[in-house]
Amino acid sequence: MVVIMDKYTLKTAFRKSFLGLIWRIEVDAANSIFAVESRNQDNGNPAFSALDYTTGQSLLHEMPYGDRHWTLAGITDGKLILRAFAPDSPDSPGIACVDAFTGKLRWEQFNYTLVNIGNRQLTVRHRNFAGGYEQYLDLANGNLTQFNISANKPIGPDIVIPQTYTGEIPMLLDYAAYGDIFYCQTGAKHVWAFHEKDRQTFRVRLVVSNGLTILADTIILTNLAKMIPELFFMIDQLLFIIGDNKQEIVSYLV
Repeated sequence: MVVIMDKYTLKTAFRKSFLGLIWRIEVDAANSIFAVESRNQDNGNPAFSALDYTTGQSLLHEMPYGDRHWTLAGITDGKLILRAFAPDSPDSPGIACVDAFTGKLRWEQFNYTLVNIGNRQLTVRHRNFAGGYEQYLDLANGNLTQFNISANKPIGPDIVIPQTYTGEIPMLLDYAAYGDIFYCQTGAKHVWAFHEKDRQTFRVRLVVSNGLTILADTIILTNLAKMIPELFFMIDQLLFIIGDNKQEIVSYLV
């Protein structure tokens, strides 16, 4: 017997809207920050945002930088790392660092290609070399520095990406799921998400359960023209989805 508990509700933590299409999200879990790249729908130019993902508070909102051949590479130590790319290659010289809290451009480097992002150090390669010859930039000022192992260790809570559920479908999921069912566990709670057909469109249903008890059952996305490959991700007890035609981040407290 499946029971739905009325006392438990799936709480919306925040909604954050963007003018451009959300293209990429990177996480600085040590500082509880999302870095977001959104792109203008007319010319493809990027804008960069930062927000506290525990509250939804904007730190930096859709700041333009570069042309359509610049993108968000990552965020670490409260700093957005932007990189250039060539039309026919992901590797191109050009790195910029933006402070997530102030929006200030900290430094730019146009002689190096980004190889890797550490906690407080970047691995780079000079533009004259196609491979090897790796060097290191100090995140604080963009200057060359010596390798520092402590500055390359990741810190902060894990980001949980749901997995495709491959076991026997539990009886409590008595729904007309269309396609794969995605699943993860947080504490004693089990989180399920899947598509459903809704006439000529799709919708996404989110179910939270504990044992055979359904704690929450919510439609989180509607009017989808096609199925989407990534339904949600989690950090601690917070669940995030990209909604409103890729122009909104919605967070739920599970």
